[in-house]
Amino acid sequence: MNKDTLKKIKTNPGAYIIWLALTCIVHIALFGAKIRQDYQAWERIAVFLLAVCITLPLHELFHFVFMKLFGKSSVRICVMKSPLGLPTLGTVAQWTFNKWQSVIIYLSPFVWLTLLVDAALIFCQQAELIFLVVPICNCAGCFYDIVDTLTAVAHQN
Repeated sequence: MNKDTLKKIKTNPGAYIIWLALTCIVHIALFGAKIRQDYQAWERIAVFLLAVCITLPLHELFHFVFMKLFGKSSVRICVMKSPLGLPTLGTVAQWTFNKWQSVIIYLSPFVWLTLLVDAALIFCQQAELIFLVVPICNCAGCFYDIVDTLTAVAHQN
């Protein structure tokens, strides 16, 4: 894929909605049966809101930690606009990272908050709803990170 195609994907709301739908479908299909089902509606809403409030700062914290690890400049977490123009948290550094540092920085939240939690769920008989919702929220947020990873791998030296 060329850089222009990846940029179009990154700014296309339809691509994000497809990613979000696939994320939900895969996680529910794989782990839905392991989640306790006796939650009331208000508890489900509260868990979702809690997961969103926990996941976004943690997601950015993983970017922050690896940027600090690899960079020689200041790193900060701030409110910024997403590629779709929505306000969100983001992590910025005044440093250029090499290809593999960029890949690690981009994918660290996906590994730690999605894959690691998913791997733990494999070994659980039954789990709380938060352990399904956090990886879904994080994976949904990793859409841009994965597109950025593809861009870094395909186009940096």
